[in-house]
Amino acid sequence: MERLKRIIIGETDYPYKIDLNVLERIQEEYGSVHEFERDLLGMEYSKDEAGNQLYDEDGEPLMYKKEPSIKAIRTVLPLMINEGMEIEAEEKGGIFTPAADQVILRECGVPFNLLAEIIHEEFRRCFATKK
Repeated sequence: MERLKRIIIGETDYPYKIDLNVLERIQEEYGSVHEFERDLLGMEYSKDEAGNQLYDEDGEPLMYKKEPSIKAIRTVLPLMINEGMEIEAEEKGGIFTPAADQVILRECGVPFNLLAEIIHEEFRRCFATKK
């Protein structure tokens, strides 16, 4: 049985999971999972007045931090909750009934910057290697 993390939205305690199913949907929406991660973290490429990318002395792109993207949060929060609910239903032999995206988003009282951290922590678990 897989150990799922949980989040309270409104009065409901939801399981959540970012796995290949969720990553595929992120990739479809964003074009790449790395672009999604940059948005989620609020990382933006630095550009000059003409719109050209700026680089440091090692040739690496310069970036700056802004607030996390609400779009990134809205995109993934319902996906990861419904994925967690589906996994939990399968493990318990129950029936999966998806939660409506608007219900999750409307009832969510977690501050968006904290949500971004929670989501990013789960996102990073997809890429962790076991030692």
